[in-house]
Amino acid sequence: MQVEIRQLSECPEHLTTVGTWLWEQWWHRRTPTPALVIDLLRTRAAFDRVPYTVVGLADGVPVGTCSVIENDCDHRPQYTPWVAAVYVVQSHRKRGVASAILQEAARIASRAGVTGLYIDCLAVTAPVYERNGWTILESEVGDKDSVVMLRRLTE
Repeated sequence: MQVEIRQLSECPEHLTTVGTWLWEQWWHRRTPTPALVIDLLRTRAAFDRVPYTVVGLADGVPVGTCSVIENDCDHRPQYTPWVAAVYVVQSHRKRGVASAILQEAARIASRAGVTGLYIDCLAVTAPVYERNGWTILESEVGDKDSVVMLRRLTE
Protein backbone atom coordinates (compact mmCIF):
# COMPACT_ATOMS: atom_id res chain seq x y z
CA MET A 1 0.00 0.00 0.00
CA GLN A 2 1.37 3.37 -1.03
CA VAL A 3 0.42 6.34 1.13
CA GLU A 4 0.90 9.87 -0.12
CA ILE A 5 1.60 12.43 2.61
CA ARG A 6 0.60 16.04 2.02
CA GLN A 7 0.09 19.14 4.06
CA LEU A 8 -3.60 19.60 4.76
CA SER A 9 -3.30 23.11 3.31
CA GLU A 10 -2.57 21.43 -0.06
CA CYS A 11 -5.74 19.36 0.05
CA PRO A 12 -8.39 21.41 1.89
CA GLU A 13 -11.11 19.10 0.61
CA HIS A 14 -10.07 16.78 3.49
CA LEU A 15 -10.38 19.45 6.20
CA THR A 16 -13.76 18.23 7.46
CA THR A 17 -12.65 14.60 7.63
CA VAL A 18 -9.46 15.40 9.56
CA GLY A 19 -11.22 17.87 11.86
CA THR A 20 -13.93 15.33 12.63
CA TRP A 21 -11.32 12.67 13.47
CA LEU A 22 -9.58 15.03 15.90
CA TRP A 23 -12.87 16.05 17.48
CA GLU A 24 -13.95 12.42 17.93
CA GLN A 25 -10.59 11.37 19.42
CA TRP A 26 -9.70 14.31 21.67
CA TRP A 27 -12.11 17.26 21.60
CA HIS A 28 -15.64 15.83 21.88
CA ARG A 29 -15.79 16.42 25.63
CA ARG A 30 -14.74 20.08 25.27
CA THR A 31 -16.89 21.23 22.38
CA PRO A 32 -20.27 20.00 21.13
CA THR A 33 -19.41 19.79 17.40
CA PRO A 34 -16.30 19.43 15.21
CA ALA A 35 -16.73 23.00 13.91
CA LEU A 36 -14.21 24.54 16.34
CA VAL A 37 -11.54 21.98 15.41
CA ILE A 38 -12.19 22.44 11.70
CA ASP A 39 -11.91 26.22 12.09
CA LEU A 40 -8.65 25.79 14.01
CA LEU A 41 -7.22 23.57 11.27
CA ARG A 42 -8.26 26.14 8.68
CA THR A 43 -5.96 28.69 10.38
CA ARG A 44 -2.97 26.36 9.87
CA ALA A 45 -2.83 26.97 6.15
CA ALA A 46 0.70 28.36 5.78
CA PHE A 47 2.93 26.04 3.77
CA ASP A 48 6.09 24.75 5.52
CA ARG A 49 5.56 26.90 8.61
CA VAL A 50 4.50 25.94 12.15
CA PRO A 51 1.66 25.30 12.87
CA TYR A 52 0.70 22.81 10.17
CA THR A 53 -1.14 19.54 9.71
CA VAL A 54 -0.23 16.63 7.47
CA VAL A 55 -2.59 14.03 6.11
CA GLY A 56 -1.89 10.56 4.76
CA LEU A 57 -3.85 9.58 1.66
CA ALA A 58 -4.36 6.05 0.33
CA ASP A 59 -5.78 6.21 -3.19
CA GLY A 60 -6.79 9.81 -2.46
CA VAL A 61 -8.72 8.89 0.70
CA PRO A 62 -7.51 10.25 4.07
CA VAL A 63 -6.22 7.49 6.36
CA GLY A 64 -4.15 9.38 8.95
CA THR A 65 -2.94 12.72 10.23
CA CYS A 66 -0.77 14.62 12.68
CA SER A 67 -0.18 18.26 13.45
CA VAL A 68 2.85 20.27 14.45
CA ILE A 69 1.89 23.04 16.85
CA GLU A 70 3.60 25.50 19.19
CA ASN A 71 2.65 23.74 22.46
CA ASP A 72 0.86 20.53 23.38
CA CYS A 73 1.99 20.03 26.98
CA ASP A 74 0.92 22.49 29.66
CA HIS A 75 3.52 20.96 31.99
CA ARG A 76 6.41 21.79 29.64
CA PRO A 77 5.89 25.23 28.06
CA GLN A 78 9.66 25.61 27.51
CA TYR A 79 9.62 23.02 24.72
CA THR A 80 8.45 23.91 21.22
CA PRO A 81 7.17 22.90 18.67
CA TRP A 82 5.18 19.72 19.32
CA VAL A 83 3.81 16.89 17.23
CA ALA A 84 0.20 16.46 18.28
CA ALA A 85 -2.93 14.52 17.38
CA VAL A 86 -1.30 11.58 15.64
CA TYR A 87 -4.17 9.51 14.30
CA VAL A 88 -4.55 6.63 11.84
CA VAL A 89 -7.90 5.06 10.95
CA GLN A 90 -8.31 1.57 12.39
CA SER A 91 -8.23 -0.20 9.01
CA HIS A 92 -4.78 1.24 8.20
CA ARG A 93 -3.00 0.80 11.53
CA LYS A 94 0.20 -1.28 11.72
CA ARG A 95 0.87 -0.63 8.03
CA GLY A 96 3.46 2.16 8.31
CA VAL A 97 1.03 5.05 7.94
CA ALA A 98 1.95 6.68 11.27
CA SER A 99 5.65 6.37 10.45
CA ALA A 100 5.16 7.96 7.03
CA ILE A 101 3.18 10.82 8.55
CA LEU A 102 5.75 11.38 11.30
CA GLN A 103 8.65 11.33 8.84
CA GLU A 104 7.00 13.92 6.57
CA ALA A 105 6.09 16.10 9.56
CA ALA A 106 9.78 16.07 10.53
CA ARG A 107 10.92 16.92 6.97
CA ILE A 108 8.55 19.88 6.86
CA ALA A 109 9.73 21.06 10.29
CA SER A 110 13.34 20.87 9.12
CA ARG A 111 12.53 22.95 6.02
CA ALA A 112 10.87 25.47 8.33
CA GLY A 113 14.10 25.82 10.32
CA VAL A 114 12.97 23.79 13.33
CA THR A 115 15.86 21.97 15.05
CA GLY A 116 13.81 19.65 17.26
CA LEU A 117 10.27 18.31 17.64
CA TYR A 118 8.69 17.25 20.91
CA ILE A 119 5.84 14.88 21.60
CA ASP A 120 3.90 14.07 24.76
CA CYS A 121 2.66 10.49 24.50
CA LEU A 122 1.63 7.56 26.62
CA ALA A 123 4.60 5.45 27.63
CA VAL A 124 3.08 2.40 25.91
CA THR A 125 3.17 4.20 22.54
CA ALA A 126 6.76 5.43 22.90
CA PRO A 127 8.21 2.57 20.78
CA VAL A 128 6.36 3.88 17.70
CA TYR A 129 8.10 7.23 18.09
CA GLU A 130 11.46 5.67 18.95
CA ARG A 131 11.35 3.79 15.64
CA ASN A 132 10.89 7.18 13.98
CA GLY A 133 13.84 8.97 15.56
CA TRP A 134 12.46 10.22 18.88
CA THR A 135 14.20 9.63 22.21
CA ILE A 136 12.69 9.87 25.67
CA LEU A 137 13.54 13.20 27.25
CA GLU A 138 11.41 12.95 30.42
CA SER A 139 9.20 10.29 32.01
CA GLU A 140 6.07 10.52 34.13
CA VAL A 141 5.15 14.03 33.00
CA GLY A 142 1.82 15.47 34.04
CA ASP A 143 -1.08 13.49 35.43
CA LYS A 144 -0.84 10.37 33.28
CA ASP A 145 1.67 7.67 32.43
CA SER A 146 3.28 9.75 29.73
CA VAL A 147 6.70 10.64 28.42
CA VAL A 148 8.04 13.67 26.64
CA MET A 149 10.13 12.71 23.65
CA LEU A 150 12.43 14.73 21.38
CA ARG A 151 13.38 14.23 17.78
CA ARG A 152 16.40 16.30 16.82
CA LEU A 153 16.35 17.57 13.26
CA THR A 154 19.16 18.54 10.95
CA GLU A 155 18.79 20.89 8.05
